[in-house]
Amino acid sequence: SQVAIRRALCAALQLDEAELPFAGELIQVRPEEHAWEGAAERLLHNFGLSLLVPDRHYPAVAEWVDRTQLRGRLVYYRVRVGSVASAPATNPDALPRKLTIKPDSPFYGWIEQELSKRFDYVCCDTLEQFRRERQAVTRAGQVKSGNDRHEKDDRHRLDDRGRYVLGWSNDAKIAALERRARSLEKAMQAAAARIASEVISGWPEAPDSPLHSGPVAWA
Repeated sequence: SQVAIRRALCAALQLDEAELPFAGELIQVRPEEHAWEGAAERLLHNFGLSLLVPDRHYPAVAEWVDRTQLRGRLVYYRVRVGSVASAPATNPDALPRKLTIKPDSPFYGWIEQELSKRFDYVCCDTLEQFRRERQAVTRAGQVKSGNDRHEKDDRHRLDDRGRYVLGWSNDAKIAALERRARSLEKAMQAAAARIASEVISGWPEAPDSPLHSGPVAWA
């Protein structure tokens, strides 16, 4: 996983993991916009799993990644902090307006620009508005890009917090994973009980007497 790759990378370069954050660890949906949380997670999932590499660590990171068999996929961005232009104005209903960036992060300006540049999707409350906008998203997770391309990926539930990657607090995700674990445990216990019941019901009934009335087979 990306988390394991980062752990190995930081251990090799003797860096604190906080120095190489995932983008998703620095972004979260504003509390008052929680209705759009699922759609935001779906749109930002891949970006949220991208590693942010400060310019000063870039040479060492690039070298380590190149010589290491990652046993997985890693996307990382070289971030030149301080060279970021001001973010362009966005539509009042645009997705970046529903997000907040960790205030004390040195990556604040870079993330703000990337969100405005790459995720300027209008959050539409109605399909009428969705059809009208050039780049848009609905609460149900349908995405429209470039006026013509449409996509809705329901391979995973929109409200599956176990897959959420945004937010600098993992409390909600941990709680969701714990609920899933409890649910799976109950399902396994129920399945085990059902199998045991079927096995027992399939056993032949014990005879009334240890002496069988039928013929005895001698060895």
